[in-house]
Amino acid sequence: MRVLIIGATGLLGRDLCVRLAGCHDLTGWARRIPTAVLPGIRQVESVDITDREGVLHAMGRVHPDAVIHTAAMSDVDACERDPASACHINVVGTENIALGCRQTGAFLMAISTDYVFDGALSRPYQERDPAHPISVYGQSKWDGEQEALNTAPRCLIVRVSGLFGAGRPNFVTGTIENFKAGRPVRVVTDQTNSPSYTVDLAEGISRLLEMSERTPQETESGQQLHGPLHLANAGGASRLDVARTIARHLGASESLIEKTTWAALNRPARRPANSVLDCSRFVAVGGVALRPWHEALKEFLHSGILDQSLFP
Repeated sequence: MRVLIIGATGLLGRDLCVRLAGCHDLTGWARRIPTAVLPGIRQVESVDITDREGVLHAMGRVHPDAVIHTAAMSDVDACERDPASACHINVVGTENIALGCRQTGAFLMAISTDYVFDGALSRPYQERDPAHPISVYGQSKWDGEQEALNTAPRCLIVRVSGLFGAGRPNFVTGTIENFKAGRPVRVVTDQTNSPSYTVDLAEGISRLLEMSERTPQETESGQQLHGPLHLANAGGASRLDVARTIARHLGASESLIEKTTWAALNRPARRPANSVLDCSRFVAVGGVALRPWHEALKEFLHSGILDQSLFP
């Protein structure tokens, strides 16, 4: 397949390039051309997804069979401070990409977030649960979901949660660096989600991509790949759980952990207290679940990547 990865230099985009290399003809879009070559990708173009004419022209030139849209304004507090930019990138940008998919007939896989939920439930969130964002970021991603579904004839919304991996700073890499430097690790105790390794997410997305070529009758479940679908490593964890797991594997002292709450940190945006994702639909469609988060985190910690630069 001709596959276009939008946000190819991002945390998830990089691992998608690695996973899909050799299987598909890859083209990447990014805000800036990377200084280092991304493995397995034919070319990376600098495309502003908020420029509709530019998106449609570039999409027509690539004419992909499938588009994986990972680009977003994802700094939750920055979105709260600048809602216009959040809307421009996460809503208008997604609509532009969906228009390009409608123009070319491409299958769109748009990556969304657990932050479309308010966190009030005491159980994992299912796709049929009503969205109720409590932040500008969550609202912009929800609005982007609706634009994608209403515009692209073939569209799957893949909601993910708690991403960690190499390539871009995230909670896990920040915690690792603080432990290794012997610095205090400030951790909120009032947020639980589904920590997810981008390597595993890329594997799950690759499986969905393969299934997009089949008719519903040819899939294991007979389900059509359309609408929202949750994809995350199995299980839920608080940030405190994750920090303690990292400390144990690194041999660091848990005394470095300083417990706090989001209210005490007084950040601009609210976060859902519980946004663990129920991935039963992915298991039904794909026939397999992603491994538990703590197994994925252990592999990341012992993969040798920590001996290299985390942010190439």
